[in-house]
Amino acid sequence: MSLERYHRKRDFTQTPEPRGSVAESGDTLAFFIQKHAARRLHYDFRLELGGTLKSWAVPKGPSLDPHDKRLAVHVEDHPLDYGDFEGTIPARQYGAGSVLLWDRGTWTPHGDAEAGYRKGHLRFTLHGEKLSGEWALVRMASRDDKQDNWLLIKADDDTARHGPDAEITEQRPDSVKALAPPPSEASEPRPRRAPRSRAAELPVLVEPQLASLVAQVPGGDGWLAEVKYDGYRILARIDGDGQVALFSRNGNDWTRRMPGIARAVAALGARDGWLDGEVVAIDRQGRISFQALQNAFADQGPPARLVYYLFDLLYLNGKDQREQPQRERKRRLQRLLRDVGDASPLRYSDHLDGQLDDVFHHACLHGLEGVVLKRADAPYRPARTRNWLKVKCSQRQEFVIGGYTDPSGSRQGFGALLLGVHDADGALRYAGRVGTGFNEATLASLTARLKALEQKKPAFDAPPRGREAAGAHWVKPTLVAEVRFADWTEQGLLRQASFIGLREDKPPAAITRERPQATPAPEAPARQQLVEQRSKGPRQADAVVAGVTITHPSRVVYAEGELTKLDLARYYERVAGHLLPHLRNRPLSLVRCPQGSAHGCFFQKHLGDALPDSVQAVSVPTGDGDTATYMMVDDLPALIGLVQYGVMEFHTWGARGDAPERPDRLIFDLDPAPDVAWAQVKEAAQLTRALLEYLGLRCFLKTTGGKGLHVEVPLIRGPGWDEAKAFARGVAEHLAAEIPQRFTTKLAKNRRGGRIFIDYLRNALGATAVAAFSTRARPGAPVAVPLFWEELEQGIQSADFTVRNLDARLRDTADPWADYHDARRRLTDAMRRTLADAAARRG
Repeated sequence: MSLERYHRKRDFTQTPEPRGSVAESGDTLAFFIQKHAARRLHYDFRLELGGTLKSWAVPKGPSLDPHDKRLAVHVEDHPLDYGDFEGTIPARQYGAGSVLLWDRGTWTPHGDAEAGYRKGHLRFTLHGEKLSGEWALVRMASRDDKQDNWLLIKADDDTARHGPDAEITEQRPDSVKALAPPPSEASEPRPRRAPRSRAAELPVLVEPQLASLVAQVPGGDGWLAEVKYDGYRILARIDGDGQVALFSRNGNDWTRRMPGIARAVAALGARDGWLDGEVVAIDRQGRISFQALQNAFADQGPPARLVYYLFDLLYLNGKDQREQPQRERKRRLQRLLRDVGDASPLRYSDHLDGQLDDVFHHACLHGLEGVVLKRADAPYRPARTRNWLKVKCSQRQEFVIGGYTDPSGSRQGFGALLLGVHDADGALRYAGRVGTGFNEATLASLTARLKALEQKKPAFDAPPRGREAAGAHWVKPTLVAEVRFADWTEQGLLRQASFIGLREDKPPAAITRERPQATPAPEAPARQQLVEQRSKGPRQADAVVAGVTITHPSRVVYAEGELTKLDLARYYERVAGHLLPHLRNRPLSLVRCPQGSAHGCFFQKHLGDALPDSVQAVSVPTGDGDTATYMMVDDLPALIGLVQYGVMEFHTWGARGDAPERPDRLIFDLDPAPDVAWAQVKEAAQLTRALLEYLGLRCFLKTTGGKGLHVEVPLIRGPGWDEAKAFARGVAEHLAAEIPQRFTTKLAKNRRGGRIFIDYLRNALGATAVAAFSTRARPGAPVAVPLFWEELEQGIQSADFTVRNLDARLRDTADPWADYHDARRRLTDAMRRTLADAAARRG
């Protein structure tokens, strides 16, 4: 193994990257993924092997969808020291740009890793902060010697996802070094009123929030209307020394291209901040001109003034502002810019409240591109959301240039550009041509760039033929054009297209056909809804459950049984007396599915989004001198309030809010491999029970609403989490060692071999398990339910109980956990010695 290529490419007197050397790998192998905003944004995937980091550049980043095979270009080995590197590689150095540590952890190869690497087929399991489960790297058949192409593929296991949920890089864009939980707002648990700006390490790079395209402005109140600027989205980073860096929306460093704007941002005197806005060019007539902006960067045409319209504040003085409501972030931004004079290129992007139709009409009347509408009460989210909407006055969007045609008549350069968009599979689809909108300077400069990109084969998946392809020259699909057009034909081609300019701030791989989403129905923002519930009562067509207004009560949340949001709220009202004792005074995490279980769901761990005031906050030390704020639900209004906010699953800690570092239960999650019969799961539960009772502990049984079972042990609080987890691990390893044909402690499903994974990892600070009587966001509306041990022999299975049939059980069956509290026991030294002696006998 050698680092010669790595060393040869870098000047370590200029770059902050570690020089490093070949090291000796231990028994545990590390992996790292770095988000690298170089000439083009990509993700560097690195596996420790043979004393170095084997490295692949993944242009689109990893995907959790097994069908989405991501290109991974094998590059030179890196030293192990490189794994934790974050920083900026200076201009004119190899890989110049920002490097962010996106994920890290350990990896377990399947079989001989060295042999798999040489063969070009590596299979492995990742144990990271963002990525987990089974993956593969497979070398592609080589077409040339220029680059060594592989594919990064997610296995179809429990950690796989499909659709928008698979885009993990969009959902979790931040550095794992910068993910600091919010500090406590009070020394004691109390209801949360308004989020504070939390202290956090300033991220090296942040992802911008993006707006969803809709066909018309929405009704209702609670929206702020801003001008849709015709420029380049720019995020400004201000470090602790007041140094400023400007980044495009895809993470490229553009500071050197806009030195005047960088100096103006530095003059604000802010520290440790991130600002968001749009840079535009003002032509000599005082109008915003995208063509003038392009000319300014290309040093063409008359000079234009660059202006930076700032519309959001993400960090300031080391405090994360993103959880603040949109209106409050803008108020703080306006205060930051209050002393900026007319000579400065900085401008505050003002807004109007309400009157959305009039705002949109006037924007179009004055030749603007459109408007952006933002929920006044919403936090900042680094993704494309429906809290930000864009409404355009005319049809225009970006296209990838895949070719050009010969000029005709007196035209110089080229005749028309051949355009494309990517489909859901990533293929480039032909979308038509554009032959107008060019001036002589643009024709000359663009022709030179196109000729340098020529290639023999078309990049289009189905290239144009016949007249559409007459005189065509194919080019590498690396340039992006913005085009205005009248409409789309039935064949998916542009009608009456006109060229506006090139886009350098958007990667070609991200260009798809923009389709307007349904305009949101009139609905008050989250904070306003709470006021309405208290003051005005329910709106017509809404419903009220436990004093909480349920909006969109007829929305189907479980498609299989046509269960609605109102049905779900009424279920939780009926079972509250059974569920609340499992939630009360216990930190919890939530699974939220705003559009129902068949659509996108997400896991919420911290008290970050706007939630009902009835949801309490609890502060937990993180071990590094900081604290994190979690949620608790103690009463029926809070429970139903969360259902109104799309919560479909409640997962609780193994400790209570008054002593979160002292567990009061252990949970053993029996998770069967796909080929394990239910009879074996039942047997495994009884074997687990037998061992625990032999050790002197009482245990209780619960279905999970899935395929497994939970065995739960109530504890008298005493030991901390380290002791509790070590004990649970000892139990799991004893069962796996004594009955290896039934149990395993191997997480990877392909290593279970028809056995049951006994998961002890839920016994740790911050780990959760689904609460008894919580629904699951799975087909059929299953519910996690306590069982009598005797019921295992009566044919009951884990997903048998649902929202539809649980009432009968609660009416006809006594509480299997009636003596749960009285069954608490201490973890004793004698119990630990029993497990230790057994382990010693096994050698």
